[in-house]
Amino acid sequence: MTEKRRKRKKKLKRKYRNRRILLVVVLIAIIAGGCFLFSSLTATQEVAISGAKVVPKATIRQITDDYVNKSYLTMDRKSLKNRLEQLPYVKSADIGLSFPHTLTVSIKEEVPSAQLYSGDGYILVNENFKALAKTRSYDTSLPKITGIPTRGVKLGQVALKETGNEKKIAMIQALFLSEIKKDINTLAILDRGVKISFSDGTIVHIQSFNDAEYKVKQLEEIRKEMKLKDETYREIYLDQGDHPVAVKPSSMDEDLSDEEVDGQLEEGNTSQTKNKSEKMEKEGEESSKKDSKNNEDEENKEQKRSAEKEHETR
Repeated sequence: MTEKRRKRKKKLKRKYRNRRILLVVVLIAIIAGGCFLFSSLTATQEVAISGAKVVPKATIRQITDDYVNKSYLTMDRKSLKNRLEQLPYVKSADIGLSFPHTLTVSIKEEVPSAQLYSGDGYILVNENFKALAKTRSYDTSLPKITGIPTRGVKLGQVALKETGNEKKIAMIQALFLSEIKKDINTLAILDRGVKISFSDGTIVHIQSFNDAEYKVKQLEEIRKEMKLKDETYREIYLDQGDHPVAVKPSSMDEDLSDEEVDGQLEEGNTSQTKNKSEKMEKEGEESSKKDSKNNEDEENKEQKRSAEKEHETR
């Protein structure tokens, strides 16, 4: 055997030996890694919850209990996140690990944007009309919306669907994104348009849901001008004609209640009718007297003419 062949054979043996060593190392690493993943060293033992104020922590723990004592590295964190975000008041949930064994859950909660009148109480909703909670008490800090069907709406569901209601939703959202939202007391959704009652007593009529952003901008400017000039309006018809029409309150509106105003208007109308009738009767009497006098004058004249003719005949 030549020296060259011996060197080649020796080199091949060394190459195969290195491969076997590498394979053994990889197998050991895989086995060790698997043991580490499923060992108690990476298992979560407790849960730390932050950001939950309205959502009960006990409700969150009922969900996270299914993920405790399991390895954080193999945990289905996406599933946990989805389950938490299905809770009505949970807007988002972030899952993390506080080394070595604490599962962290950070909750961002929804903020109620309005309350829907439901006949037997109110449903608190966010800006997308997701039902957050049901209550029998009226919250004076939130605008009240009437005219939206609420029967059968469950917590976590959307109370006003987009299909067929896109323009209504656009109008409401435009109003709630505006700075005038804080002054809105009641928002009545009608078949065609909306009626807005502000906290200062002003009522705004919007006849159509079209051009929501433009109309809200118009209303913003009118409200700014009202505050700047310290003026009050009883009613504003935003899109009834070519230009918005504002009706100022009368002195009667300021001094009397609505019932008293209606009563006085009715009394005034009755009085006007009575006066008109009396005037007509009086005019009729005067006309009759005048006619009677005219007839009497005619008779006197006729008698006088007859006497003159008789005298001439003689």
